[in-house]
Amino acid sequence: MKRLLIITYYWPPSGGSGVQRWLKFAKYLPEFGWQPVVYTPQNPDFDIKDEGLLADIPKEAEIIKTKIWEPYQLYRTLTGNKGSNANFGMTGEKSKKSLMGHFSLWVRGNVFVPDPRVFWRRPSVRFLKKYIAENHVDAVVTTGPPHSMHLIGLGLKKAFPKLVWLADMRDPWSTFDIHNAFLSPSAKAKNAGLEKAVLEHADRVIMVSPSMYEEFQSFDNQKLVLITNGFDAEDFRGQALHSDKSKNKFCIKHSGLFNFIRNPENLWRALEELCAENAAFAEKLSLELTGNVDPLVRESVAAFPVLKTKVNYRGWVSHEEVIAENAKADLFLLIVNNSRNAKAQLPGKVFEYLALQKPILAICPENADVAKIIAETGAGASCPFEDKNRIKNTLLHIFEKWQKGESCDFKKEKIDAFSRKKLTEKLVGVLENLIFDSPEITKK
Repeated sequence: MKRLLIITYYWPPSGGSGVQRWLKFAKYLPEFGWQPVVYTPQNPDFDIKDEGLLADIPKEAEIIKTKIWEPYQLYRTLTGNKGSNANFGMTGEKSKKSLMGHFSLWVRGNVFVPDPRVFWRRPSVRFLKKYIAENHVDAVVTTGPPHSMHLIGLGLKKAFPKLVWLADMRDPWSTFDIHNAFLSPSAKAKNAGLEKAVLEHADRVIMVSPSMYEEFQSFDNQKLVLITNGFDAEDFRGQALHSDKSKNKFCIKHSGLFNFIRNPENLWRALEELCAENAAFAEKLSLELTGNVDPLVRESVAAFPVLKTKVNYRGWVSHEEVIAENAKADLFLLIVNNSRNAKAQLPGKVFEYLALQKPILAICPENADVAKIIAETGAGASCPFEDKNRIKNTLLHIFEKWQKGESCDFKKEKIDAFSRKKLTEKLVGVLENLIFDSPEITKK
């Protein structure tokens, strides 16, 4: 088998969305003649653990781990919060207003460039140079964030110029507006310089959304590849693809991180008004938020007397449980960050929503990638953050169709194109085009 070295910070038993993409690629790579060789930290500092994901690691995979030092324990000591997660204060608007919140955000953006995992770069390059010299590797992929992973790839490319290297950009880097809000001009320049070096040296740069792909067209479009996130069909076997009206509730669900930058206040207003104006809607409505919900979002919901009685906060659950619970939904909420980068956001959850073939209501800009995906697959509707009346009318329309037992006109062939297996096949095509007739890596 050909061998692909995957350099990733997130790997099971780490949970959450960051681990899914390359875990699923690794799962299907052996079917296309590639062995995944995964390099990941031995002692990562992550807040979410999902042991169930370990089952997706293929038996052919080779897992390599080395220790990492991260500054999060120091942060916890400084803040006096031993149980805080690894976010350096990025948990909500309230923390941003505190002195320690301001300080931690500044440190995160200006001291640890490009991110707090940067201390793993040099020891990893040293370790992997020796590993590659002693073990055959056909190609390397780095996936970020954290974007420090790409700096490891850059170090390896400089040591082995003939090494085939793919840089997988799951999120923006130098243009990420959330981080740029607290970066100094010098930190912004440093991030831009590091990003440029990665783009120049990588053989291919994988983008996860059409807008990200378009944003970098002026750089070198021969290097750019679009491979979105997707869904694993095996995860959804046996799950219901139709509403269960026996429960007699119109169940709206949102799963995953719900941060303060996504707080859709006009959605809450629309739901409150519909409950006041439509007795059937008020009786049937059930809103379930699964995952980490920012305190500011909870406060916003609590300001609406009727809506707050309809909400159930589930907290974090495993990926397997999320799928089982989502199968019971009548409508999915998909809410992107209300920020400049919103157009390019294409989170993994949209594809898992599609796999269940339930209507989706996206709150996003008109020209956002998620809006285009939903339209192309016939999976629901999208509304801008600021248009309360449109949100309200769309909700009512979907509710009335639910009452009649009607659903969306899903385009199954469009949805199937986002299966993890098909996306892995596309990845393998990129890899094999790069290494075809390429000489073996020069050992050093």
